[in-house]
Amino acid sequence: MSQITGQTFWLRAETKKNEYRRALTPDSCKKIIQAGHKIIVEDWKESIIPTNLYREVGCEIVQANSWQTEAQNDAIIVGLKALDESPKSYKHTHIYFAHCYKEQDGWRELLTKFKAGEGKIIDLEFMTDKNGRRTNAFGFWAGYVGAALGALFSKTTNKELAIEELRSLRQFPDKEDLIGFVKSHTQGLGEAIIIGRSGRSGSGASEFLNSIGWSTVGWDQKDTAIGGPFKEILNFDLFVNCVLAMKPMAPFIDRETIENNNHNLKVISDVSCDPDSDCNMVPLYKEATVVDDPIITVTEGANPVSLTAIDNLPSILPKESSYDFSSQLEDFIINYDETSGPIRKSLEHFEKHSSLL
Repeated sequence: MSQITGQTFWLRAETKKNEYRRALTPDSCKKIIQAGHKIIVEDWKESIIPTNLYREVGCEIVQANSWQTEAQNDAIIVGLKALDESPKSYKHTHIYFAHCYKEQDGWRELLTKFKAGEGKIIDLEFMTDKNGRRTNAFGFWAGYVGAALGALFSKTTNKELAIEELRSLRQFPDKEDLIGFVKSHTQGLGEAIIIGRSGRSGSGASEFLNSIGWSTVGWDQKDTAIGGPFKEILNFDLFVNCVLAMKPMAPFIDRETIENNNHNLKVISDVSCDPDSDCNMVPLYKEATVVDDPIITVTEGANPVSLTAIDNLPSILPKESSYDFSSQLEDFIINYDETSGPIRKSLEHFEKHSSLL
């Protein structure tokens, strides 16, 4: 294994609206610095973690969004969500969720900019171990928050008021506040089906729903092997999809199945949120929802079905999710290695898809 020591990592600000998470926490940065690396942190006002905590562990603090002009060429830029689209090219190595390997909207333009600048992407979604399992994921908290929103809108006493307050809050200090919010805006308990229950997201969804007393049924690969759509989903108040498909296959539910059958289904929470891909397992919508407008109606009639699908769900619980994710990522930063392991596997995806240009 060929490790790079004395590397500079640049923790950038996020530009996505309603984002508050950090890819690395001060605790992780302290360990990384002790291992011989340098950490530069952008002073991002929206961060759930105060900048002074990074300064206290030895990080250098710089202006937000300054990586484009100030970062040395060999600095590795670390973030979470989409990059600023204004540059004509990207010259650095970026660690983040790029969402461009399943031909999502804008994938070709993004990779073209990296090719022009001779930069590289280490996509966090494609860092996998020898068994093909992702090594870094927000899945648990995505499932937790996705189930919370699904329960909220399935049993809400006043949908408009719940949306207004959610829009005002945008994030919760901790999970107990989120639980209290859902309970305060709902009446009665419900039943949910969680597909992908044994995975990270499914585990998070189960934990939330169990915490508020809901009944849940969990399905995994053996239950969906025959291929959908599945009428059984219609028997539940809430369907939580926690399966992120990596290749096109029959959807779990579709419009025809809902409209041609009697059903109890009120809300779908698509935690996996893959609307602009051919791999979408819930092909009822074309764009992700957002905190400001968290739920849409996807089928009309006497018993309409609504859907929520926010692509940065863990940002609604930014503190818990940041510390959890950072604890997963820190070892790969400390032992940074582009020649083998999960980082190498992610780079192979970048190389493969860049070659298609």
